[in-house]
Amino acid sequence: MENVALKSDGSTVPRHVVLIALARKVTASSALRFLVVGGANTLLYAVLSLLFMWLLPFSKQVSSTLAYLTAIPVAFLAYKKFVFRAASAISHSEILRFLVTHSVNLVVSYVMVAVLCGGLGLPREVGVLASCAAFAVIGYILMKLWVFRSAS
Repeated sequence: MENVALKSDGSTVPRHVVLIALARKVTASSALRFLVVGGANTLLYAVLSLLFMWLLPFSKQVSSTLAYLTAIPVAFLAYKKFVFRAASAISHSEILRFLVTHSVNLVVSYVMVAVLCGGLGLPREVGVLASCAAFAVIGYILMKLWVFRSAS
């Protein structure tokens, strides 16, 4: 196995040790776990959306909606168990708070894109990136302090 130089003194450490240390650092922070789960869930949504468009006789909008609805329970479980490490049983109020958080984020994203792109004339890429950043910040805060409040 190839070694990786890590220190200025030239000492080396096996690559798998470096990868394990990196994985531990990432999983130690709920914010980093949140970003990992968010990215994975976004990828899941994209793959499902494309698969549904290719395989099912539905419009792009219906396929996208089905993919989003399929990804929501996966996201809920990943955020609850992996990100915020909530050991409690799943409750109806937790699910409702999670759905409200997603609804708030969707409205904020829609408004941000409309204001930044439509109102201020910025490129759509700026609007989308800004709404993604807002989605992550708002989602993390609401999930940590409200949705899974008993966990963290």
